[in-house]
Amino acid sequence: MNAATMSYATTGNYAAPLRVDALPLGTIVYDYGPQADDLLAHIAAVLAVEGYRLGGAVQSSKRRPGRRKCDMYLRNLLDGEEILISLDRGNEARGCRLNHDAFARVSLWGEQALSAGVDLFVVNKFGKEEAQGRGLCALIAEALATGIPAILAVSTLNLPHFKAFAGDQVVRLPPQREAVLAWCRTVIAPRRM
Repeated sequence: MNAATMSYATTGNYAAPLRVDALPLGTIVYDYGPQADDLLAHIAAVLAVEGYRLGGAVQSSKRRPGRRKCDMYLRNLLDGEEILISLDRGNEARGCRLNHDAFARVSLWGEQALSAGVDLFVVNKFGKEEAQGRGLCALIAEALATGIPAILAVSTLNLPHFKAFAGDQVVRLPPQREAVLAWCRTVIAPRRM
């Protein structure tokens, strides 16, 4: 694939190709979600203190007494609003716990961030919804098409779906704070000149 090639999804229900040469898309591949959540939250906090305008969301999980699963929250990087995105379906429930109504709000946050022309678009993860061509796929593609670099985390389980979505020209970042921060500053710099 050359720099002018469009990458078309080969799995999932992706509505449009992702133009991988438009701008950098950095990804952190992980096996354990809470570590990736903590890393992205740290990166976002440092960049915000440095004066960069960030859009998108970071995830945190909070344990509840008597529950096996954590409650999952997303925080809007544009204004700090936080919402619960998981449903409490009981300890024995299996399957998706994502609150789709709450997730629709997260999509709105993304649209607002892209309209505001943020310096960097942060997606907490390319998860199960995105692996099926839903979730934040369209916003990731829109960020890159409008000239906003993006960074996200993807689990090893969803990596094949992510590669089908984004192609091979994605920058795979080591899960190390300074390396990720250096990459973010580098891709943001041209936007601030």
